[in-house]
Amino acid sequence: MVNVTADEIRSGLRNNEFILYYQPKASLITNRIVGAEALVRWRRPDGTILSPGAFVPLAERERLINRLTLQLLPQLIGDLVDHGLADQLCISFNVSTCDLEDPVLTHAILDAILTQRLPPAALELEITETQALQSGPEVLGNIRALSDAGIGLAMDDYGIGYSSMDTLSQWPFTTIKLDQGIVERMLDSPKNATIVRSSIRLAHELGLEVVAEGVETVSQHDFLVEAGCRIAQGFLLSRPLPLAEFKAFCAHPSHCRGLPVGLVHMAIVDHVQWRREMASYAIQRSSLPPDSPLRQTNTYPALCLTKCALGKWYAGEGLHFADLPMFRDLDAPHRGLHDVGARIVARIRAGAGPAEMAPLLHELKQVSVTLIRILEDLEDSGLEALFRLQSRATHH
Repeated sequence: MVNVTADEIRSGLRNNEFILYYQPKASLITNRIVGAEALVRWRRPDGTILSPGAFVPLAERERLINRLTLQLLPQLIGDLVDHGLADQLCISFNVSTCDLEDPVLTHAILDAILTQRLPPAALELEITETQALQSGPEVLGNIRALSDAGIGLAMDDYGIGYSSMDTLSQWPFTTIKLDQGIVERMLDSPKNATIVRSSIRLAHELGLEVVAEGVETVSQHDFLVEAGCRIAQGFLLSRPLPLAEFKAFCAHPSHCRGLPVGLVHMAIVDHVQWRREMASYAIQRSSLPPDSPLRQTNTYPALCLTKCALGKWYAGEGLHFADLPMFRDLDAPHRGLHDVGARIVARIRAGAGPAEMAPLLHELKQVSVTLIRILEDLEDSGLEALFRLQSRATHH
């Protein structure tokens, strides 16, 4: 590790020696590059390139990190707008609570949206949970202003803090980044494997994106695919790259193999939850007096074919399997479920009691069994394809 001083960092700031590299993020569904993390590097006068670990901790202790962030932001905006990164990618940028204690950074980003044609969806800020917990109301206020403008917010190092659930509920996060330590240990530790799977499921239910950091091996990649993770970042894909090399890298498919088999399992769980909610609604409401106002409330699960969680998957990421006959076989039972659900709601509103509900609940269960069987067959087919790819990669 190179020893640097605070005065050298100040000199580097005066001479604009700090630059950005980009570490690609790949979709585990489409096999394409979907974004990157912008990471600072220090290009010294002698031509050496220093990684953040050599100077960022000192910059934070010396309260220079805010100057560094503000100096890098115009370079980032220029790369996004002038070099076309914003056209199809989302670039994440690390910030600290020091950067957000006053509105200077916030105003600079909002100004870039208004005057420099920066698409808000092209930028995501990363902040660690620990920093979020230690921040004051000014930081959260600035974050919310950026979030309201459409800027994304990622919780970095997810899984190593103490209050992740509470922080997720209070901050407008759009992404969680699984800490690379958990990703590294998940294949050797059942507990870490469970944390990864549960975190991916939690994010799915909250409508958050998940990025797995530090993916370095094919085995880690395949575990994440099977668990339903959508985006990977790490040395298996690429090290951080200078802008020109990153743009060239994006022109080619990633080393990650897109196969969203884990999302089939997500669809199964989504459906089971929908059926359980519908059954609970029917049982609870049918026990009420026939004239109870609660029977008329809209507290049942989504009845629109395209708005339920399974329907969104079927019309979206599930289309990866559209060529398989079993995927097309899902349409009829899916429609059947919604038909039974609509009849359940109509009968509840008409005052039906438990005895009248029993046949409809039985019918709901029978259609559900058919749907789950098809989804499980589809999942098995996806797993077979995944392991065939794994076997070919191993032998080559």
